[in-house]
Amino acid sequence: MRISYVLGVVLVSLAIGVCMLLGSLGWFAVGFGMMTDCTNNYSCTETGCPPCGTTERWINAGGITQWILAGAGVVVLVLGARSGRAATLIGGGAVLLVVSTLTIVGTTWRASESFCQPGTRGYDTSYCSISS
Repeated sequence: MRISYVLGVVLVSLAIGVCMLLGSLGWFAVGFGMMTDCTNNYSCTETGCPPCGTTERWINAGGITQWILAGAGVVVLVLGARSGRAATLIGGGAVLLVVSTLTIVGTTWRASESFCQPGTRGYDTSYCSISS
């Protein structure tokens, strides 16, 4: 067995693990933190007002995407292992790690931008300024 083949299997396995970790614990941590902040700012739940609902959808989209990426990683691992091509495994693992990182960063950023924080610029004239 070549070292590059073993490295590829390890890299794809690591990428699958990262996707699963970010799709579960990462999803929980981001959701708990942001939804707590949203609830504290607006005194409502994700279904009770537009800013918190949009935030929740972005957080869930990130978590679901991570699990889809984990599934894609399993496909890459099986196909790469069957063909014995180390380049497929190494390339697939690297792409999965990059896309997984971009997904968690991007969806978290969009979730945090989807609701205005009281006191931020433009808050008073935005849809976020809801009266209690």
